[in-house]
Amino acid sequence: MPVELAPADLAPARPGAKLHFLHVGKTGGTAIKRAMRDGGVRRTPYGRLVLHRHRFTLRDVPEDDFIVFCVRDPVARFASGFYSRRDKGRPRHDVEWSPAEAKVFAAFATPEQLAGALAGDDPEQRELAEFAMRHVRHLSLQRRIVGPVPELRRRLDHVVFIGRQETLDADWKRLKAVLEIDRDLALPTDPVEAHRRTTPERPDFDEVQLAALRDWYARDYRLLRFCEAVRAARGQTGTRLGRLRSRLPMPRQSRG
Repeated sequence: MPVELAPADLAPARPGAKLHFLHVGKTGGTAIKRAMRDGGVRRTPYGRLVLHRHRFTLRDVPEDDFIVFCVRDPVARFASGFYSRRDKGRPRHDVEWSPAEAKVFAAFATPEQLAGALAGDDPEQRELAEFAMRHVRHLSLQRRIVGPVPELRRRLDHVVFIGRQETLDADWKRLKAVLEIDRDLALPTDPVEAHRRTTPERPDFDEVQLAALRDWYARDYRLLRFCEAVRAARGQTGTRLGRLRSRLPMPRQSRG
């Protein structure tokens, strides 16, 4: 997906601007927010840092404020989100199921079962599977938080950085550089603090289940491709850290 974007195409940082971290569930946001809180990160070149919960979205960000967020492969995020809510967020959290989640997890014990019902011919099971995709926390579309591609494209001059859960450690180094954060500030290594499962399960989807999930998340895959194009255009992927600082977009100073 072509992205016409120069490395410095960010809007000026106006007085009083804020930098909002949009937290897309199961994309590494808990680890980043914990590191920033522990490091006392408050000010950035883009204004005061504001760390948000899952319900705060791109549409909630004032037009003159700046944005940081992370994304993830939708199928991998689906599996991680399923396990997390099945276990009520433990061990870091203990968030009771909503009535909708209780209904879902009474029917589906594994992500494979849910994906199978989504792909199946039984209309009742498929309807329940679609209900699950809409009502279980962390299974919803990532675009719900960071916006559909047209809206995100419109606001790219205020998007400071897009990270990937799959390259979180490298992206954290890049993010620290662009936000002028202490280079020694580390992400939490304890899986509980980082909200990672201590004994991760690995789903074994068959091709039919994968196809159903990819079809369901088609809009998120379009978003992911766009985000990867932006990252590449800005030199935020595959860049040697020694050359990173001169290539990352920094805010132009506002005049007057």
